Amino acid sequence: MAPGRTGPAGLAVFPFPPYAGGRPQGLGLSRNAPSAIGRQRALTVLEMLVATSCLVLIVVGLTAMFVQTQRAFKAGVKQNTTSDAGQTIIDTISANLSQASDAQNPAITNLSWGWAITDTSSNYMDNPANIYRTNQLQELFVLVHTNTQWLGIGYAVSNYAGTGAGALYAYFASTNEPLTSNVLFANFIYYATNHTFPTNYFHRVADGVVHLKLRAFDQYGNESAEEAGMDFAPRDTRFSYPSPAYLNPMGVAVPAAGLPATIQLEVGVLEPEAYEQLRALSGSGSAQRNYLGAAGGKIQIYRRNISIAGAIR
Repeated sequence: MAPGRTGPAGLAVFPFPPYAGGRPQGLGLSRNAPSAIGRQRALTVLEMLVATSCLVLIVVGLTAMFVQTQRAFKAGVKQNTTSDAGQTIIDTISANLSQASDAQNPAITNLSWGWAITDTSSNYMDNPANIYRTNQLQELFVLVHTNTQWLGIGYAVSNYAGTGAGALYAYFASTNEPLTSNVLFANFIYYATNHTFPTNYFHRVADGVVHLKLRAFDQYGNESAEEAGMDFAPRDTRFSYPSPAYLNPMGVAVPAAGLPATIQLEVGVLEPEAYEQLRALSGSGSAQRNYLGAAGGKIQIYRRNISIAGAIR
């Protein structure tokens, strides 16, 4: 049909302009022409291996970071738990010891500490020939005068299975004035040395205590003659006030005293998880003591110097 001619219904018909390549426009690609998808380049096997290796390295690195963070968090929780227990114990005992009172009677025990017939010390070593610390479990007693009452306060550790660790118990008993007998101390020492803790006198304070030790000093900062050199006597050793007169290492005569001028208190607490592992070894005392002897890094030691307000200086 020639250009400009009139088609059916009077419509003009115009042919498509010729295509430069000899084909009419608008008819699409030929079946032999490459498609756009076919011209795209795919990943090689080597590239996929490199990408997978990088992804694995990233995942391993993140996992290691998360594991280390979790360990640090758990270690912090354990340390805070042990620290809170240790601080509570030493604060409580220190508050009671600082109120020590003198009954003004040589037959009445004002202050006493020591350990029972069995050896309660535990040696911590990095090898059998190198002991770097010795912990000890003592029983502590103090007499406190409040208004018209005399209060006997004591602390002792149950020493679970003889391993050198156990639960700390507090003893409380009182009597009205006048204090005419040593019954408050006698009751405490009877139960504490036999490791029986009836609930009418004792209540449980904390678990995992491995060290409870007291030392006393006069106004010159020296231990009395009977105490010096006896800090780690093996067994059946006890010190009490009122104490007799003595010559201190400076050659100064120290008169008989109802109370020491200063007390040094030490408390050692085993981490809760380590204490549970120790208890899991029940049935083998040697295995428990060996475990405890190698657990020095899992013990926190607290020390405090306490001034006795009622002491004569």
